[in-house]
Parts: sequence; C-alpha cells; structure tokens
Amino acid sequence: MASLSEGLGIVAALGPGLGVWPLAAWAEAALALALCVPLAFFGYCALYLWRLLLAALPARGRVAVLSPPTAPGADAPLLTAEGAKAVGQARFLLLIPAHNEELVLGAALESLRGLDYPRDAYRVAVIADNCSDRTAAIAREQGALALERTDTVRIGKGYALEWALRALLCAEKSDSDALRAWADFDAVVILDADTKVAPNLLRAFAAGLSAGHRAMQARYDVLNAGESWRSRLMACALALAHLVKPLGRERLRLSDGLKGNGMCFAREVVERIPWSGESITEDIEYTLRLCRAGYRVAFVPETTVWAQMPTTGAQAASQRKRWEGGRYRLLFTVAPRLWMEGARKRDRVLRDRAMELIIPPFAEMLTVPAALLCVCTLAVSVLRWAWAGWLAWGWGAVLALQAGYLFLGLWVARVPASLALSLLYAPVYILWKFGVYAVMAVGGSAGGWKRTERRKL
Repeated sequence: MASLSEGLGIVAALGPGLGVWPLAAWAEAALALALCVPLAFFGYCALYLWRLLLAALPARGRVAVLSPPTAPGADAPLLTAEGAKAVGQARFLLLIPAHNEELVLGAALESLRGLDYPRDAYRVAVIADNCSDRTAAIAREQGALALERTDTVRIGKGYALEWALRALLCAEKSDSDALRAWADFDAVVILDADTKVAPNLLRAFAAGLSAGHRAMQARYDVLNAGESWRSRLMACALALAHLVKPLGRERLRLSDGLKGNGMCFAREVVERIPWSGESITEDIEYTLRLCRAGYRVAFVPETTVWAQMPTTGAQAASQRKRWEGGRYRLLFTVAPRLWMEGARKRDRVLRDRAMELIIPPFAEMLTVPAALLCVCTLAVSVLRWAWAGWLAWGWGAVLALQAGYLFLGLWVARVPASLALSLLYAPVYILWKFGVYAVMAVGGSAGGWKRTERRKL
C-alpha cells in the first residue's frame, strides 16, 4: 500500500504536466521517433553504397566503353592459334530461352557469329518455349539447336531453363543422336533472345574459368539507350546497378548478383546446383543458392551484353510490377533470415547479399529523404520544434550522399553526358513509379511471368 501511495503522490506532484500537455508531448515524441528510425536506416544504406563506390573507384580503368556490334563480326579480330591457346579453348554451350521471339532472335544469333572465339569451341541452343511463331524455325535456319517445349502450367523463363539444362546435362544418355552431340561442354552461358554481345564475351569467360571462377556475370547494358527518355534513364540506372556496385563488390571479394542475362556457369555448378523455375526472381534466388553453397559470382567488366529495355509506359509498367513484386517478396521473406544466417556464420558474402535486398531502389533512396526533409523543415518553421532542425540536417546529409553517389558513380561508369542529361526526367519517372506502386497496392503485383514486348532489331 505504501508503494501505491507513493506512486499516486508522484502523479499528483506532476500535476499540470500530466494534464493537457502529455498528449502533445507524446505526439511530438512519436513523430520524432518516426523520423529518427528511417533516418538511421537510409543513412546506413547511403554509407553502404558509398563503401561500394569507393571500392570501385580504383577499378575505373577496367571500364571499357563498348558499343553494341552493328554487324556480325564487326570489329572482331579473328582469334589466332596463340590466343586460342591462351584462353584454354573451354567449350561453351550458349543457351537462349525464347518465347515468341521471331522479331529479335535472328539478330541475336547473328551477333553470336561475330564472337572472337574458335567456332568449334561453342554451340548455340535456343529453347523455343511455348512458341506459336517461327522462333524454332529461325533457330534451325541459323544453325542453332532448337529445343521445343510445350507446358501450359509451368510457364516462364525459369521453367524453360530448368527443363533445358536438365536435358542437356543428361544428353549423353539421350536416345537422340542430335542431342547427344551437344553433351560435351565445359560451361554454359545464358543469354536473352533480344541480346547482342561483345565479340570478346567467351574469351573473357574462358579467362575467368582459367582463373578459377565457377560462376560469372558480364556487364549488362541497354541496347536501345537512345530510343527514348526511359531507355536513356535506364542506361544511367544500370550504370550504377550493373557496373559500379559490381565493380566495388569484385574488389571487396564479395559476390555479384546474377542479372538473368550474360551469365556463365562452369558445368560442375549447374550439375551440383540445378536451376529452378519456381520463382519469377529465379536469378536472384539462384545467386543466393550459389553463395550458400560457397560459390561467389565473379563480375567480368571487360565484356558486355546488351538487351532491349522498355520504351513505353505500358511496357515499363508490366516489367516494373514483375521486378518490384518479386523484390519486395524477397525483402520480407528472405532478407531477414539471410542476414541472420550471414551473421551467425560470419559470412560477409551472405550479409552483403541481404543488404542488396534491403537497400531500396535509387528512386526511393532519393524520394523518401527529400519528402522527410520537407516534413522536418515544416516542423521547425511552423511548430517550432527545435529537434526537427537537427533531423532536417540529417536528411539533408543523406540527400547529399545520394547525389554524390549518383554523379561520382556515373563518372566511374564513364556514362556520356548525353545520357546523363536524361536525369532531368527523373521527377517524371519517380511520379510514374509511385503510381505503379499505388496500382500494385490496390490491385496486387504481377504474380507470374509475363514477356516484355519487343521491337524488331
């Protein structure tokens, strides 16, 4: 009873302070906490990106300014006997999943004929997946193996790759003489059907295999960068995501993430860790499976693959719903467990892969700090909350870090000024993207695989 009396005495002593004032105080404290937590999160993400950027800076000299080939074999010197010996003549299987790709497949196969590599040391196979056009016929006309698949239940690129890799890895046991002839390969390279490749693609991968890399990712760039403001803006975004961050991770001996195009795997990898088509983010999840098994995805910046990017709002919305829907699912279901696993095993590669899932896309990394900077500024000017001024300085610092990361990153990636000027369209893109998020929130994200529309190459 004494304790209760003492407690009531303290409450009574506080008197007016617990009358009207506490509601406003609690509201102010809740707002301060609501602003401090995201500030700490976004600040940590910005510093993490800067860590990768600073690691990438010394590697700028490895960044070659390459252009997509305009004709088969253009600017591709023949590989001499000495050069073939130097790369070890690893035998490659080039695998192209394709669903109704008659508009673009011919140009992609022509690009492969320009590879600076012994012609008898690589073969091309096209997976004609649930096709109703001339995809398979074009593949055969151009000398590629056409693997025709019909499955109206297990639909998508991931399932097509899973099916074809299983068949090709067991080809020596096949009843088909044609398929058995394709069983002898040391590594598999996966390319999209709308892709053009640098002539040195296989030489770079062969050098990586000789250096001990079992899984590799080439630089993945925009083929149609000059076609619209969207594709130019995408070229800037991919310069950061597909070049600067992978360069930093390579120098830090971390693992790059697979991009779904321009990937190379030693045969032992796909035999030990089969590809799975269960997810629309199968490339991200395969990266995690590789890392958990002890394989690091090496980044190979000396070579490039180029593919089409959406140029219209409808194309971009379809692709963005698929990408973001899959990414946010992984954020909530995979990233926390992956981070804890990396911490428990003291595995910096797994922790970095978790951070890659956790760090928001660049549009959000700019928009959220800018919005909360405005909130803090209003809190200072209108409500006279002094603490909000300190938070405003914090959000301003985060924005400054992001702006510095953007412009220094574009310099590291050697992005030409003509493309960098497309950043003027960034506000339009950000408004459009958050509109897509609103549609996803109301109607749900794209739940399955859907092919992005192409134009003829």
